[in-house]
Order: sequence, then structure tokens, then C-alpha cells
Amino acid sequence: MSASQRGVTVVSDRVAAKIARQACAEITVPAGGHVLHGTARRTGRSVEVTVDVELPLTAPGNVERMADLHRHLTRRTGYLTGADIAPAYIRVRRLTPEPDRPRPEAMAPAPFTAHRPWSPRRAAAAGLGTAACVLSVLLLWTVCRRYVPGVPPPPWKQVKEVAHASASLSFVPPAVVVVAAAAAGVWLILLALTPGHRRALALGCPQPVPVRARTTRTHAARLARAALAQVPGLRVRSVRFTPRTITVRAHVASGRPQELREAAAEALSHTIRSMAPAREPRVRIVLAGTRGARATGTVRPGEEGADA
Repeated sequence: MSASQRGVTVVSDRVAAKIARQACAEITVPAGGHVLHGTARRTGRSVEVTVDVELPLTAPGNVERMADLHRHLTRRTGYLTGADIAPAYIRVRRLTPEPDRPRPEAMAPAPFTAHRPWSPRRAAAAGLGTAACVLSVLLLWTVCRRYVPGVPPPPWKQVKEVAHASASLSFVPPAVVVVAAAAAGVWLILLALTPGHRRALALGCPQPVPVRARTTRTHAARLARAALAQVPGLRVRSVRFTPRTITVRAHVASGRPQELREAAAEALSHTIRSMAPAREPRVRIVLAGTRGARATGTVRPGEEGADA
């Protein structure tokens, strides 16, 4: 039987997403988690899968468990759909507490440096691709006009007439249009040369595990704020989390500022080690006393006892 007689079976994106959710639930549910949502998008011969899950509080810190989850999702979905799963994303949307299990020790920093993932830049790529296609068609039209008889001339003259008419009727000077077009071109080039995902924060993983983990600065700031909430006598106003610096602005409700600073630095140190970021950030604590006194301090994780 020939290939044309056998036919081709194509799995739709909706069915692929359902298969991915089921494959992720096979290993997530026994661990105490749940699958929240899943999507799939076919790009050529491969399928991009994204699954949102709810895991126990200690699950993201176990790198081997997350690697097994990612490996099972990729292999199981690829086996059931018959397509190449590349890439596969697992997004942890919620964490549930585990009151019956003891709290694990903080994980050591990662032995290698992770990098921020590159953004697809679909809008910029579509704009550049459309402009390149239009120019290619016009150039091909010009070449065919020169070497193939009977081909009408390309509409260069009409384009020039329309441009002159629009320039004469427009209130915007041509120099402004040229500068705007040049700025748009520079902006597109800048988008192509920068990775994007400025809100993403790369996390470190042990070298034998081929997994690239990342989170957002918002979720990292929430974890830091939750750790600071355990410090008695400290009222946190804001937490700003960047790859280089963690800035905490808090109010001293009760206690000594120096003791509160050391306790806050220790809590942040445990939180940073548990996340294992690619770059160890610098901690900056800004305290405001009850009498209007303001004290600032800059410490690094592991140097909680140093006076800022």
C-alpha cells in the first residue's frame, strides 16, 4: 500500500493540549499536585506544549523531580501524538502547603550560570518578513520585466506619484517621516539583538540535569515578601527584585533596627538559596523607624551579621 493510500493522521492542537495535560497529570497527581491548564501549538513538524500546574510547596526546589516531570511530559506526549515535542514548558502557577512534611534545608547555589531565554519576537519578525517579501517581489518583477517580453512594468512610477501626492497633502514634513522610519528600523534591529523577557529570572540547576528553569521577578518578590513576613516587628512596604539587587523597604514596628536588619537578611538569604538564581543578587534593606529615622543597609547573603 502506498503512502497516498494510507493517508496522514494529523493531531489538532486542542487534542495535543489534552494529551499533554493527561501526561502531566500522570506524574503530578501522585506527587500531590494538579494540572490547571494546557495549550499546544504546532510549528512545522514539531509541537510546542505549555502546561500550567499546581505543585506542593517543596516540589519546585527538587530539581530531579522537576526534571522527571519535564522528561515524562515530553516523552509521553510525543509518543501519543507521534510528533516532536519541542519545546515543552511547565509553568508553576500555585503552590500548596505541606503541613505533614518537614521543611527541607535550603538548596546550595547552582554550579553553572543560566541565561535569560530569548523571546520569539513574533511581531517584529512578521514585520521584517513582510517588508522583505514585498521588496523581493518588486525586485523580481523588475528583473522579469527586463529579460521576459510581455511583462508589464512594475508600479514604481505609481508609487512615486502616490508618495509625492501624500507628501504634498500631508502636514508632516518629509524629514520627520524619514527620521521616524529610521527610528523604527533601529528599534526593530534592537529587538532582534536583545533577548527580551526582561521580567524573567533565570534559575540555576545542577549540571547533570539538562533543564533550564526560570521564574518571574514578581513571583520572586512575592517569595521574598513571604519570607520577610515571618520576621516579627517588621512591616514590609515594598520588595523590588532584580537580577542584581533586592531592595526591601520596611517600617520598624517594634524592636531594634539592627536586629531586624539581621533577621531580614537571614530570611532573604534562605529564600535566595532556595531559588538558586543564576546570579547572586545584592540585598539592600531600607528601614524607617517609628520616629521618622531612616536607616539603609546593603548586605549579601551569608553576611547577615555585618553592619551595613
